[in-house]
Amino acid sequence: MGNHPESDKALRYIAQLDDARCAGRWSDVPELCRKIEKHAPHRQCLTKTARAEAQIAKYSTQRPSTASSTASSGLSTVVPTLLTAIDDEGDHAQDTFQATVCLAWLHYVLDEPGLAVARLPKDMAAVATQLQEASPTNWTRACIVKAAFLKGSSHEQNDSPEEAVSSFASILPWLSSKSAANETPQFNMWTEHLLVRLCHLSDQSSHGSKYTDLADALQTFRFWASHWETTAKGGGADGANAARDRRQAWKAYYDTLSTMLRHGVPYESEFVSADYATEKPPVLSHSRLQQRAELKKVETIYESLLLKETHFPKASDSNTEIEQWVDSAIDNWRVFCGPSWTDADLGAGGKEAVGRCMLDILYRAATKTFHSTQILRHLFAVHAALADFDLAFKAYDSYVEIITRGKDRAEKSGERDPGLDDDNTVLRTSAEAIRVLCRFGSHEESKKALEVGEIIEKWLEQTEHTGLTASDAGSTRSIETVIEPRSLAVAYCAIGVSLAQWARFTYEADARAGIQAKAVSYLRKSLAPKLEESNNLEALYALALVLAETRDVPGSIKTVKIALSPATKNKAFTSADGVMNLGYATEFGRERKLIPFWHLLSLLLTARSDFSAAEQACEAAFEQFGDPIVLFGKDDTEGYRSEHLNEANGKSERSFGVVDRMERFEKTAVLEIKMTQLALVEIVEGSTPAVDGCDELLALYARLFGDPTAEKVPPKPATMAPPKSSAGTIRGSIFRSKGSVKSPLKNHTAQHSSLPSSDTSAAVTQTSRAPTIQVTDENINGNAKEHHHHHILPHRHHDDHSSVQRSPSKLRKRSVVSLHRRSELDEQQKPEVPQLPDGVADSTPAQNNTVRSRSARRSSVSSSNRRSIETNDRVLRPIPHNMSHVAEPLPSGHTGQPPKQDTRLPAPFPNPGYIPPEPHFSKIQERRQKVSLLASIWLFICGLYTRAEMHEDANDAVNETQKLVESFEAEVAQESSSSKAFAERGWGGGKSVEELWGDVYATRGEILSAQGRKHDARDEYERAVQHFPDHAEAIVGLSNILLDIYCKIIPMERTSNLGGPAPPSVPSIANSSDSPTAHLTAHTPSAENQLSPPELSRLASRDRAFGLLSTLTKRGAGWDHSEAWYALARAYEESGQIDKTKEVLWWCVELEDTHPTRDWRNVTLGGFVL
Repeated sequence: MGNHPESDKALRYIAQLDDARCAGRWSDVPELCRKIEKHAPHRQCLTKTARAEAQIAKYSTQRPSTASSTASSGLSTVVPTLLTAIDDEGDHAQDTFQATVCLAWLHYVLDEPGLAVARLPKDMAAVATQLQEASPTNWTRACIVKAAFLKGSSHEQNDSPEEAVSSFASILPWLSSKSAANETPQFNMWTEHLLVRLCHLSDQSSHGSKYTDLADALQTFRFWASHWETTAKGGGADGANAARDRRQAWKAYYDTLSTMLRHGVPYESEFVSADYATEKPPVLSHSRLQQRAELKKVETIYESLLLKETHFPKASDSNTEIEQWVDSAIDNWRVFCGPSWTDADLGAGGKEAVGRCMLDILYRAATKTFHSTQILRHLFAVHAALADFDLAFKAYDSYVEIITRGKDRAEKSGERDPGLDDDNTVLRTSAEAIRVLCRFGSHEESKKALEVGEIIEKWLEQTEHTGLTASDAGSTRSIETVIEPRSLAVAYCAIGVSLAQWARFTYEADARAGIQAKAVSYLRKSLAPKLEESNNLEALYALALVLAETRDVPGSIKTVKIALSPATKNKAFTSADGVMNLGYATEFGRERKLIPFWHLLSLLLTARSDFSAAEQACEAAFEQFGDPIVLFGKDDTEGYRSEHLNEANGKSERSFGVVDRMERFEKTAVLEIKMTQLALVEIVEGSTPAVDGCDELLALYARLFGDPTAEKVPPKPATMAPPKSSAGTIRGSIFRSKGSVKSPLKNHTAQHSSLPSSDTSAAVTQTSRAPTIQVTDENINGNAKEHHHHHILPHRHHDDHSSVQRSPSKLRKRSVVSLHRRSELDEQQKPEVPQLPDGVADSTPAQNNTVRSRSARRSSVSSSNRRSIETNDRVLRPIPHNMSHVAEPLPSGHTGQPPKQDTRLPAPFPNPGYIPPEPHFSKIQERRQKVSLLASIWLFICGLYTRAEMHEDANDAVNETQKLVESFEAEVAQESSSSKAFAERGWGGGKSVEELWGDVYATRGEILSAQGRKHDARDEYERAVQHFPDHAEAIVGLSNILLDIYCKIIPMERTSNLGGPAPPSVPSIANSSDSPTAHLTAHTPSAENQLSPPELSRLASRDRAFGLLSTLTKRGAGWDHSEAWYALARAYEESGQIDKTKEVLWWCVELEDTHPTRDWRNVTLGGFVL
């Protein structure tokens, strides 16, 4: 056929037809076709194709309907017409291509995918390139995209997803060269259909990983995001399922990014939309920031679509997609807030900001669900992670209420409510609640934990009853067959922990033994072999500690040995602290968890007076990490450098150690072991060698927590003005200026001033005659750069004063040498699991000497941490488990590959080496925890000085503690000036301001009492009890002084002789007026029995001591305090109650037989939770 030139009218009508087709105005097509047939009769292929397209479009919008069969039969008659038109057309290639695509579309809507594929070209990319060279019309361009979609979708219907992906992706390069903003509606609609289907097939979280690789999938998703933005947020496609399809495309995008995140797949940001660039360019260059930004963007879009298109369900229904979305978002939150991501990786706000965003997501999701236990469970977990414990347990209480009602209904009807969490999830959630309460709470929280434990017991009974009811007649089913064994083990362990924790705090002294026995029973049940958790470290720790507190030392040692044995290594048991998490493995996770076990073993050995083995147990806690560099990091200094060189050259680079990835509770456990080491040195070698190690203890604190003075909470913009007069008040010092420094106490009058004035000359004198320990700021974030000098006086021997004074430089030099010596030793022998000390089992190779030298004994901690306080800048060393993205992974089960769980499968049980992150406490609460720890260290040092009779040095240590408490009290006053704020401990193991003041004054009392100044000591003890009425040491010290007054060992009033009078001889009870008869008559005054005022004062002293001690020994702070019981025995004896005296003294003997060097509570801050 020859070329027929079209007239102007014909060209105009053809252009209008093209516009009508591109805009989807199918009702205009017949009239335009008639006009084209009139003015350009040779364009039969164009007009027939356009009429057929209008007919197909009308049929598509009518489906399904009752007339569908009639309409489809009408469509079938179009096929011969189109075939004839295609054959007859020879001049216009674009018309032929449009007719071919229309014919394929016809077969596609008639459910004939095979014929549709056969009609279309095999290579769509080549066709698109060829047509592009011929200046295609807008409708031809739309037909190119339509053809690719029809071909790919037909392959999908033929169960050929690989070919479908190939067909869809074939024109992506051609599409990427076009701007969707300038394209027609039909072009954008078919492009959206194509991209939606390709996104679905590219989902790497499901089957998509079989059809396309990750790089191509990301390219597809990012192209889809670009298309979405340029087409006015997805306005291209219409129809009943268009919105759902768009939403599913974003879900596939989100799921793919989530899979990359959870599996640690290297992130490549080849193409990021301009909207992602919300950060500054230097910050955005970080790949993790980009990954977080892209995931957050996709998350926001998908959530908005989901909430917009989802309606509130009926009471009997549930929104499954909402709950699936929440689960996915929670899994991502756990990865972001886990150990593998840092605050710097997440941008502004860090992990706390991510948690707050997660809360917003949960609360918005709750508006589209009805009583969703799943969302309530997640709200509890996120609020707890953000230290919003009040809100967390409001969510948990609602969760419990819904679950309890559901279980009550199920017990009556025998049918379980499918909308509720299953029994395993319920038990694990409640176990997590008990873990949070017992680890971060105190008395009131332990009572709440006990209630939760009782609820779990009730649920277990209901579950067993429901299971038996639902079982076949005549058959028997145990609780183990109804609930998964591991979930049951977690539940038993949680109940045991709640009982053990409550036994510490209960006021019912008679019930304590029974509570502890019940706790032991539940903990042993959780370790039963049939529950597959016999090597659970959390249950073993709780059992060992409660056995220690019940004075079953052999049983506790046996339990600790099981935990330290290789049997607990690489076992896939359930971690009680990770039941709410996926539990990705933490580097050195098992070794870090074993630190409290080694400490507990050391204390157990001291209870058996095996101090040499106890020292080895403390060393083994650090030896299990191998080289000390692994634990504390390494700096680039090869040897000793003087301080002026360090200042001139700046701080040296140091790599991170394991301690830099430890949580605060773990760091506290490390410090507690160091204090136990010093206590053992004091027992074995005397007080003076123990005093020598105090500087190392302070340096270790600085290495782990940094300088506390540089981390003060910034004041609020508006602060309360100080009172006009603070004289005579308890807190008169909190508004003192920062320049005021407390001087050492010099005279008798100053000892009684709670807020002595600063004395510059005294401070200068102190500094000049004593070495200073420079505690540098080791905060990982490097915010503070000031130095804090702790002045201590470790030596005041008159015989050899110069030989015992050491400078910080000497300390560092000695530590460097010991570190090198220790490194060489570790290279020769690196046991896989640390061996147990001598006298326990599998002892370590003994040294030649019976008692190891001090330098060798303390080198594992002191050498490495002393070297590690030099610098503040650090460089992350490579993590051993990370591998190059181009390397092939080792086969599953390989010995060099840690066990990993596929996150695409259900993962209710965490990795045994997983250590969950601690909650994000407020700044003031973090400050409280650090100040409490440092204050306990200073007071421990003060005790060493006091027992070494270095009283002036002890006073200096107390002064350091008082400065800390004063500073912290001022910070608390800025937050809240109410008296309740000063008395509250808060969550997380810190002490209240009042308790800290009680510690300070009680320690002052101990120093004065050691100096023989009993009346001055009494004043300090009175102040301590006034601040904190339950202070055990203050009550015992005060009671002993009161009993001394009653027995006339010391005079009733203070004498003028500051040196103290010689103690008078103890009066004989039989020959004095304090006979048993006198005791009886003293309580029944009468006209014949009138006592003088001094006698009444002595009796009041005795009775007050008895009342204080009787209350203390019944409460959690003193029920196992042997000194309190001994003082109570003395009070009974002075009261003439000999039988009671004998009973209490025998109890003292039992306590002392199993009494450790330090209290069991010092093992870890978390109580019975590891």
